[in-house]
Amino acid sequence: MIPDAGNFLYDLVRIYSPTGKEGKVADALTKRLAGFSADSVYKDSVGNVMAIFRGEGPRILVCGHMDTVPGRLPVTRKGDIITGRGAVDAKGSLVSLLLGSELAKRSGFRSEIIFASVIGEEGPSKGIHNISEQVPVCDYAIFGEPSNGTDVTVGYRGRILLRLNFKSGSYHASAPWMGSNAVDTAIQAWKIIKEKYGDNRDFAKVSVGLTRIRGGKADNMTPADCYMILDIRYPPSRKEDELTNEILTLISSGIGNEGWDHVIVGNVQPYVSAMKSEIVRCFSESVFEKTGKKPPMLFKSGSGDMNILGSKWKIPAITFGPGNPRLSHTSHEEISITEVEETSKVVCNALLKLQKHLDSNSHP
Repeated sequence: MIPDAGNFLYDLVRIYSPTGKEGKVADALTKRLAGFSADSVYKDSVGNVMAIFRGEGPRILVCGHMDTVPGRLPVTRKGDIITGRGAVDAKGSLVSLLLGSELAKRSGFRSEIIFASVIGEEGPSKGIHNISEQVPVCDYAIFGEPSNGTDVTVGYRGRILLRLNFKSGSYHASAPWMGSNAVDTAIQAWKIIKEKYGDNRDFAKVSVGLTRIRGGKADNMTPADCYMILDIRYPPSRKEDELTNEILTLISSGIGNEGWDHVIVGNVQPYVSAMKSEIVRCFSESVFEKTGKKPPMLFKSGSGDMNILGSKWKIPAITFGPGNPRLSHTSHEEISITEVEETSKVVCNALLKLQKHLDSNSHP
């Protein structure tokens, strides 16, 4: 018997699992998987929960993430609605993908499914990096993130995390005119960057967000040092090195070359799926059969695990799941159990369509 989606999701959301603390939810999920038809269930070397549904022919990676952003929220279940941290991002998607995979296997899907519930998606993506290195390359990939159960995400922008370090002399706070300070210079640099990139909302453009700034050691001294972190998102049409140099040159033109340096502390390549791939077509048709409408193809301004695996394995991939993505990372995460159930049926139907395509190609 397939587990009840509401009870399954509620049990997972009740377990607080911010990045780095996924152990308890991984244990709970591993126990739950004993009731599925997977041929093997195990935790890999970094703590991802893996379930292998063996089959023949092409292999499909189905991937959700167990971790959430930090910040506890009240967990409730009232009627059809479950609230709590991770309900939307992205335990609802995790449950839908897993139930959809199980339904497909019980309905005649013969290809192999590698189901992965990964750690660290909201952080350094340690889980998906391990899969990209340790699991043999698959033919298709499906990732779970909220998309209202109707929209198909086919692209994400790339990401550069840039740290800028500023240094200056330090003076008594009662005499700030004695010299510029590091925070002043950092703010000047940020204003230059924000003017050019700060309001860009288009997928095809570069945007830069200031996510952290820190400087100073005492209330009565002007700060001698300061650092800030810039989160740079960029489209596939831009190259990481060229864009980084463009931004650094822009800063230099405004504040000069002295008294500051930079370090790239993280990066993710952009990814856009092959729009004519079978995985895109099958999900589009499955959503259409449910809603009667052609689903939007989403190109998201953020980044996700699909970037990392899709760009490394060079395979067609999509991201799909229940829940309103605008509620992700907010204090108002809530999701409909019915939507989780209906989304699992869309996933099942899409997989069965994919199997039909694979069968027709193997027997021309």
